[in-house]
Amino acid sequence: MLYQITKVTVEEERKLRIFYTNESSIIVDFHPIIQKGGILTKLADPEFFAQVSIGERGRYIQWPGEIEFCADALWFESHPKANDFQQLEEKLLN
Repeated sequence: MLYQITKVTVEEERKLRIFYTNESSIIVDFHPIIQKGGILTKLADPEFFAQVSIGERGRYIQWPGEIEFCADALWFESHPKANDFQQLEEKLLN
């Protein structure tokens, strides 16, 4: 299943609420991502963070300067048990 984003809102403290076509939403905390450094440190700036938008066909969120996050990856990060591929990998490695 391909997940599509319909809406994204900026929440407090570098968090986003992401709404999907399946009528659910998730909250993603970007603090850990920002701490990784590099180009992602731009997300620490509140004005830059607020520039988030939805990419083509709702398949990703994006910021200016080629920062993008896949709709599926964000969904599965918040719902690890829904990821059949991750479950298969865990079975094969254990």
